[in-house]
Amino acid sequence: MTFRRGFLYGTAAGLTAALAIALIAFLVTDPAPAASAGRQATRPPAAQPAGAGLPVGIDVKARHRGGLKVTVTARASTKTYDPLSRASVVMYADMVAMPMAHRLGPIPMTEVAGKPGHYTAETQVPMVGEYDIQVSVQRPLPGEAHTRVEVGAG
Repeated sequence: MTFRRGFLYGTAAGLTAALAIALIAFLVTDPAPAASAGRQATRPPAAQPAGAGLPVGIDVKARHRGGLKVTVTARASTKTYDPLSRASVVMYADMVAMPMAHRLGPIPMTEVAGKPGHYTAETQVPMVGEYDIQVSVQRPLPGEAHTRVEVGAG
């Protein structure tokens, strides 16, 4: 019986001490600076919204060419508006109504002759509907942009 009573008193005293330490720490700690410093240190660039803070600007246009054909053109430049030539540029097409079910890509985009920083690609989508077109610059600087295109039956 004395062991049980001692065990309960010891447990109660330990929990009370832990609660007191936690309360003191809560009262003297300023959570705002620690939270913002931790967020900056652990957030990778990929966690940012598409295109935010990346060194490449991409202007994407997609056109339905009849049937199920889609032509995508992109203009890639640095944030100082210098054309980005000889870059590794790919595109993806994903149906909006059924994400990942009809995803196409990566489809390499080729640079248009005589137009530095301009890239083009053509693809055939599997069915009629609205598609999200994603253009990604992989090298020499990372960048990404999206646009949508409606592929109709006619």
